[in-house]
Amino acid sequence: MSEKDNEKLEGESGFEMENNISESIYPNAEIRVEKANFSILHLKRLVEDRKELILAPEYQREKVWDPKQKSELIESILMGIPIPIIYLFETKEGTKQVIDGRQRISTILDFLNGKFELKNLTILHNIKGCFKQLEPKLQGIFEDYQISSYIIQPPTPERVKYDIFDRVNRGGTQLNNQEMRNALYQGRATELLNDLCKSTAFLKATGKGISTKRMKDKYVILRAISFFMLRKNMLTGIEFTGDLHDFLAKIMIFINNEIDTSKIDEIKHEFIKSMENVYKVLGNNAFRFNGNANKRPINMALFEAISYLFTFDTLTNNPDFTKQKVNELKSRFDKSGKFSGVVDNTPGVNYRFNEIENLIKEL
Repeated sequence: MSEKDNEKLEGESGFEMENNISESIYPNAEIRVEKANFSILHLKRLVEDRKELILAPEYQREKVWDPKQKSELIESILMGIPIPIIYLFETKEGTKQVIDGRQRISTILDFLNGKFELKNLTILHNIKGCFKQLEPKLQGIFEDYQISSYIIQPPTPERVKYDIFDRVNRGGTQLNNQEMRNALYQGRATELLNDLCKSTAFLKATGKGISTKRMKDKYVILRAISFFMLRKNMLTGIEFTGDLHDFLAKIMIFINNEIDTSKIDEIKHEFIKSMENVYKVLGNNAFRFNGNANKRPINMALFEAISYLFTFDTLTNNPDFTKQKVNELKSRFDKSGKFSGVVDNTPGVNYRFNEIENLIKEL
């Protein structure tokens, strides 16, 4: 299969824009945004000493700044020119994560720590070298420079944080929903998705038919594990109410903060086991509907339904009978019209998982 063949998924309209709901989804939400200024020296303490400001990993779309860009930023600061506002969000525990401005902060700290030297400045021609080579007066100007920020604070709902993040990051290549989740909810959840998308079982069961571009593979896996955690009562205080983004965000927060490593290992085991069972019974076309002349792409909603089905080991006891029954169900699914277009409304989700659970009882 060519790389181009696996760039598309059936039923993936929600990949770029989940739940395009016309009415407000948070009409009474409390939104709290505070404006604050930090001196560069205080910023350094927050990041390196107090660990209260987290520089989230890059979002896999921007290149690291080159030496010229870094030098121009430092030159602007030494001249007292305002640099763009940075955006942070604050957790309930008081730590802050960078939403927009990571490159600027990283460049500033790298210069303070002697990791690069100023060269060929456009205006301040006589200034060269690293921070410690600056005149004491210039060192003071740099350390005291005030960086303006907006801090999104609790109890602002996750969905609001996400939408603010979306607006801030619309320059250049717009992040899709999964890339934004990957940036906002770094931790054990992103580590788990990294492991699962590289697993041999997943790659075999899908025939490497899900693209890694734009984190599409991680998105599909996150959906699958979220729904099987929900259906297997592995969650506390989380329900699916039709807002897929809110649901997936809460799942990532739950994995990051609410469960221990043994539970994460259990989730990983369930998913890997499912992929192995799928491949054993159905081969690598399990997540595709039958086509006529052309092979159809993997269907996103079918992937999460079949993945959930094969977390039950008993389905492998009589593989031929299971294969027959699953193929009959896939045919009904395909004819239902609930596996294309909008697949994430509550009736559609309930339909596919209720049908799967009926089949589990039959098998």
